[in-house]
Amino acid sequence: MAAPFTTDQKMGVDLNSTTLATDITSGADRPDAILGTIVQATNGKTYVYAQANASISASTAVCTISPTTFLATASGGAYTSPAVAMVTGDYGWFSKANV
Repeated sequence: MAAPFTTDQKMGVDLNSTTLATDITSGADRPDAILGTIVQATNGKTYVYAQANASISASTAVCTISPTTFLATASGGAYTSPAVAMVTGDYGWFSKANV
């Protein structure tokens, strides 16, 4: 399946990317977007850029994202985590179906 891409004006967004906390603290990398950035994608989903507040398994379908801090946890929410496992401090795009 082709990777989804954004349908709004945010160019250059890689919705399949994650940024490791260890890369940020070492200065080797920086987050891909500002926390809380929201984009609509061609696969019918909304993506929110958030930071893992705990370890989250790959493709966990019950993530909650705080609307004020944009910290994500794997507990009873409506978002799905990225396709790679995340640890506290990692950044990534969390998806939610627009149904």
